[in-house]
Amino acid sequence: MENSHDDKHHLQNNEDMINHAMDQFFHSGPFGELIQGFQHLVNSAFSDVQVTIDVREEESGLAVDISVPPTFRDGDMLVEVKARYLHVTLRQHQQQAHSSHVSSSMTRTVILPYEVREEDMNTSWNEHTLTLFFPKNKHE
Repeated sequence: MENSHDDKHHLQNNEDMINHAMDQFFHSGPFGELIQGFQHLVNSAFSDVQVTIDVREEESGLAVDISVPPTFRDGDMLVEVKARYLHVTLRQHQQQAHSSHVSSSMTRTVILPYEVREEDMNTSWNEHTLTLFFPKNKHE
């Protein structure tokens, strides 16, 4: 029984080290600049979509507001969290004349200020804004 706990702890430590190494790789040097430039290019290409993602730190945790345009009606929003990375995908389905369907999608990835867990996430919806809240880890 003790070995199982030690194995899980060892695996968690390995995953933490890998996540830290990935963060360092994606934030440092030319590769980080390349990702920021690409994100800027993607954001400007989708400027007509006008999806905004605002991240704010509060005393009790991390809040993320995802605002979608009023034209986003018949679609899906998928939110995924892995370590410090928040992935938001919008898929919109529109029916055109003569029974044809048009689908479009957009994905944005935001690097959060610290690691959060998707299973701790609370959500609320107000008008055209989805708010995600991640309470601070009790161990911090």
